[in-house]
Amino acid sequence: MKSLFTVAFAFLAFCASLFASTAAENALAPLTCGDPSDAVPWYFMEVAGQNIYYSTAITDVTNLVGDLAYTFLGIAVRVFPTQERSTVPFFHLQNDQTSDNIYTTSATARELALEEGWGDAGIAAYIYTSQICGGVPLYSLYQSVDTIHFYTINATTYDAMLAGTGGWADLGIAGYVLNLNPCAPD
Repeated sequence: MKSLFTVAFAFLAFCASLFASTAAENALAPLTCGDPSDAVPWYFMEVAGQNIYYSTAITDVTNLVGDLAYTFLGIAVRVFPTQERSTVPFFHLQNDQTSDNIYTTSATARELALEEGWGDAGIAAYIYTSQICGGVPLYSLYQSVDTIHFYTINATTYDAMLAGTGGWADLGIAGYVLNLNPCAPD
């Protein structure tokens, strides 16, 4: 009986410390976090499984889906359209030969891609580089057969793509973004 009490007490202490750290983070949020109400949808579209394009601009959705036969796949995540506290630029690069798109927070990776002939498409959005302010990991994958980069916050999708036969390679976490539903786990 004594060990059950010890376990229950330890669990309650753990929950209290978790609540205290969450409360402390929430108190610091205005000093370190972007305003989540400023975040906008990051839409994603594809054309014939050969090119995936992401954008915060609804005009891109209209033009690509209407004029260039892309399929609208939905809203991937929420991102910031302008610089917010603790966010960095999320650079967008395009390869005209393969129609592939890369998104990165790394200025070094951006420069290397430009040296390799990728086109500079500007700043796609602003995101976090660490898991702060309610940010969730944005996983980056690459499939060399069709030269496609893919980004997702869904760990199940990410794991399935890596385990599947599609030849997807793990490129790690591109950054941290806001979930569409802040109460959902991923």
